[in-house]
Amino acid sequence: MRRLLAAVGLVAVFAGCAPCEPRPNLGLYKQQLVGWHDSGDYEKCFAQAARHGAVALDRAIASKQPRQQMAVVFDIDETLLSNWAYLTTKGFDVKLDTFFAWVKTHDDPALAPTKAIYDKARAAGIPIYLITGRVESVRADTVRQLKAAGFTGWSGLFLKPDNYSLPSIVPFKSGVRRKLTEAGHVIVLNMGDQFSDLEGGYARTAVKLPNPYYYIR
Repeated sequence: MRRLLAAVGLVAVFAGCAPCEPRPNLGLYKQQLVGWHDSGDYEKCFAQAARHGAVALDRAIASKQPRQQMAVVFDIDETLLSNWAYLTTKGFDVKLDTFFAWVKTHDDPALAPTKAIYDKARAAGIPIYLITGRVESVRADTVRQLKAAGFTGWSGLFLKPDNYSLPSIVPFKSGVRRKLTEAGHVIVLNMGDQFSDLEGGYARTAVKLPNPYYYIR
């Protein structure tokens, strides 16, 4: 009888706690992320999204007007470079201090679909501008990583100030695009893995790439 009461009590405790437990379970969700990546679905989804950028670039090149100063803008992380090794090593616990420490000591590979778009824009003579949420203090390491992955010849690399204190990256990134536009550029394509890479306008076409691993305001 005591065992029965204990079992009933245990069920009651679990039943009472169940509605309070967040869904999905974090550990299971991380397993799903790894499974989605390793199955090849991430690669397929990324390539599918990137195709929209390739089409936009082709149209821009075909319709280029004399003296028109076109430009293409890219984010860096999970846009041009894959940080998968960092993400899995840290269990998806993304922190700026550990990430910037990683940047100083590791090289990360290029993401092939966006690398192809980058190379096509460069071959067409279209200026390329990189606008990243990385900070100025890792500029040299960022340049090293980009070159190691085959990215060269950009016209500008914009990193946020080390003392940037706004809660969102949008004012910084859209502000850079605004300045490029005011300087006479027509940004025909802006690609990034975060909505905050794209918000704020100043681009004819904005392409959102998949990233379920972390979120940046």
